[in-house]
Amino acid sequence: MTDESLSPDLLLADLDADQRRAVTTDSQLVAVVAGAGSGKTRVLTRRVAYRIATGTADGAHTVVLTFTREAAGELRRRLPRLGLTERIAAGTFHSIAQQLLRQRWLDLDQQPKTIISDRSRIVSSLMGRDGLDELVNEMDWATARGVDADGYESAARRGDRRSSVSPARVAEALAAYRVEKRKRGVLDLDDLLSTTIEAIEQDPEFAAGVRWRFRHVLVDEAQDLNPLQHRMVDLFRDGRDDLFLVGDPAQAIYGFNGSDPTLLIEVSDRFPGIEVVRLPVNHRCTPQIVDVAAHSLRSDGQHTEVVSARPDGPVVATVAHDDEHGEARWVAHQIARLDPTLVRTARVAVLARTHAVLATTRTALVDAGVAVRRLVDGPGSPFTPILAEAYRLREPNHMRQWARDQFDQIDGVGDPRAEVGEAALEFLREQPTGDGPAFRNWVSTTDPFGRDLPGVDVLTFHGAKGREWHTVYLVGCETSLVPHRSATTNAARSEEARLLYVALTRATDMLTVNWAERRGGYQRKLTPLLDGFISETPETMGPPTELVAMRRTGRQVTLDRLRDWRAGVARAGGILPSAVITDHALGVIADQRPGTPDELDRVTGLGSITARRLFEGIAAALAER
Repeated sequence: MTDESLSPDLLLADLDADQRRAVTTDSQLVAVVAGAGSGKTRVLTRRVAYRIATGTADGAHTVVLTFTREAAGELRRRLPRLGLTERIAAGTFHSIAQQLLRQRWLDLDQQPKTIISDRSRIVSSLMGRDGLDELVNEMDWATARGVDADGYESAARRGDRRSSVSPARVAEALAAYRVEKRKRGVLDLDDLLSTTIEAIEQDPEFAAGVRWRFRHVLVDEAQDLNPLQHRMVDLFRDGRDDLFLVGDPAQAIYGFNGSDPTLLIEVSDRFPGIEVVRLPVNHRCTPQIVDVAAHSLRSDGQHTEVVSARPDGPVVATVAHDDEHGEARWVAHQIARLDPTLVRTARVAVLARTHAVLATTRTALVDAGVAVRRLVDGPGSPFTPILAEAYRLREPNHMRQWARDQFDQIDGVGDPRAEVGEAALEFLREQPTGDGPAFRNWVSTTDPFGRDLPGVDVLTFHGAKGREWHTVYLVGCETSLVPHRSATTNAARSEEARLLYVALTRATDMLTVNWAERRGGYQRKLTPLLDGFISETPETMGPPTELVAMRRTGRQVTLDRLRDWRAGVARAGGILPSAVITDHALGVIADQRPGTPDELDRVTGLGSITARRLFEGIAAALAER
């Protein structure tokens, strides 16, 4: 079924040659190896929209599997902007599995099971708190691979798994935990996958329904698939080769969860006949940032072919500090001196390997009067008490009435109340019999609000995955932290190098790497992953800037002028550039060069009012020579 609101040509207008090939290939079994900043999400969303626009896929039978709520939320926001009118099933592996199980329980007239997000509480009641974290870590390792109690002891005997916890204790915990969950009638997050897999394998009717519903399968961040997720994908696509994988082996950072970056490295062996498309051009980061990121991989014997398409930017500074307190104060001082628009529009981040390192910097930022970004449902957020009200509701009818009431309340937080009410109604449309606890889980798995509050993001390297900021400060980039001292095997150290690579490539324009000569009273050195790196801005030895610009295509020059105009509008309004007009629309404008507001509206779909408001500035940018 085609979607007449979609224009295939417009969907391709702002793609480079490699991206276009990935989106338009006739193959239905495709792997896209997408380097950092190469437009992975853009390609994924355009692939979905392009296939629906050209009638080679049906939106109602398409599923996009992601690894984070944020990624799923971004997909759901981007697709309608492209003109897609159908709602696509896009969610984390766990949320999609939960939807399938919930429908199965309703169809079988069974009571839906409660989902728990943290197994530690039950495990501690069974096994005590002594060594609990390490014990739960081993259980996580086993369940991510579908390994039961006997399988864990076998793995330990073969030397495939080593831990300070005895194999017998881990096996005992796995067995006891399984019995206790059954007794309480609960499932944990890993159970969502294993229970779905078991149902598909054992119930032919359920399997047929799943495969009928999900005929076109797309997987984001495919390098992070663990064995359970591998199996779920294989069962979804059983009998047909309609699979689109997107990922980057250089960004595989979840080995502790069973992920294996060799999936994409050896993808042709894993999926015979698959078409592999590579995206080697980084459109996000300056050459200086790409260089330091590539150096971090080379230091561990890994490599990336990614090159930057951006003009040269500032050098990447590596700054040493006396201790962690001096580092935190310096970083806070630097951020306080930045263009305030960057902080106000959430385009600045501080990243570290561990939460403990971030605590000192967070305190210094607050002391310097710099706003630190808070989660939309975290402590201090105006959303938190409103969500708490919803979570206490135990009847669907009460929740439905409560959601409608939120649009009529005026109590100083009217807008958040309306936003939560709208989210609750959306939840009830998907789950008509849902209650407060089910809504809580839905919020945690779908990210319906899709935004945080303003300020500086303070995150771990892992937490920064999939994000980007104009200015990034890395802190704690020193021995015993980067690579982390817990990385005692070659595989673990390689993952630490990839983790630093991910952190470095979160910056688009400005990047500063910080480290302390003493931390916690102990002597430290700069991370060996950056040994020998010197960031440089190439000398201007070639032709004048004017001639360089002339060599570039007219479209590139026009796009740069349009982006400069958009940046000025965004600065004046204190908003993000993408809130003014999208990159996609700028690409269409550069190609179509509309001459009137009505023509601008026709080619972009901005709407007549927005087109009239923006036309003067766009026309000026197009007229520049």
